[in-house]
Amino acid sequence: MKIENFNIVTTFLALWLAVTLGSKLENYLAYFLILSIGILHGSNDIRIINKVQNNGKSSLKQSLLGFILIVLLGTALFYFIPALGLVVFVLISGYHFGEQHFSALESDYQIAKFGLYFFYGCFVIFLLLFTNALEAQDIIYNIAQFNVDKPLLMIPLLIAGIGFGSAMAFFAYKGLLPKWYKELFFLFVFFIVFSTAGLLWSFAIYFILWHSLPSLLHQIAFLNGKITKDSIFNYVKTSFIYWFISVVGLFLFFIYLVEDQDLFLAIFFSFLAAITFPHVLVMSKIFEH
Repeated sequence: MKIENFNIVTTFLALWLAVTLGSKLENYLAYFLILSIGILHGSNDIRIINKVQNNGKSSLKQSLLGFILIVLLGTALFYFIPALGLVVFVLISGYHFGEQHFSALESDYQIAKFGLYFFYGCFVIFLLLFTNALEAQDIIYNIAQFNVDKPLLMIPLLIAGIGFGSAMAFFAYKGLLPKWYKELFFLFVFFIVFSTAGLLWSFAIYFILWHSLPSLLHQIAFLNGKITKDSIFNYVKTSFIYWFISVVGLFLFFIYLVEDQDLFLAIFFSFLAAITFPHVLVMSKIFEH
């Protein structure tokens, strides 16, 4: 079964769970998936960057220090200028989601390709926020101390939609995106999911099924040449220490803030943002190769 077909079937299964499970159980399941598969897909970044740069073991410390430095800078940005940090996180994540989704696109139209990646990912993010505006408003306020109403979320959603539609039309016209109609169908599926499920479960469905799993397959193939049971096991084994540190750190926050769901969600997404910044750079290097 192709990954897209698997994702469609699993997405509707997750949608069924959204209307079956209670919100509390739904959120716990979302946390579990994000902390397991979601964080795992970014836990081998140092090994990947070493391979990209053909570095030996002597450069492992240098790569690790660089990775930690970027995470700390991202954390500092969220701490000192949270509103700017949130905007940067959304924009970078938008590009990253689009780059992963259209990784098979081969084109020398670099500006148009950048626009396709950027506007597609931003459209998905703002569609998620717009359809779950009340929950999104609380999280945004807890992170940035800034009130965002639903009409305001409509503005970037429209801009991203127009930008993505224009870029997709360009590549379809050039014959480089022959199955463009599938992208519209997928976005329609996302709209149904986001409109039915809560914010956290909606994010988990997209982040795990439509981003993390395809990204994991790309990374495993890049590191091992092919995808086998052994290569998957090797990926998990080499990722474990970084994954474990990340999960334990976030779990300690959860214990401390377990009574304040909104504040924990704010810290949770801030944490994801901090580890996203270096991961985006690493994945861009993979796609260059």
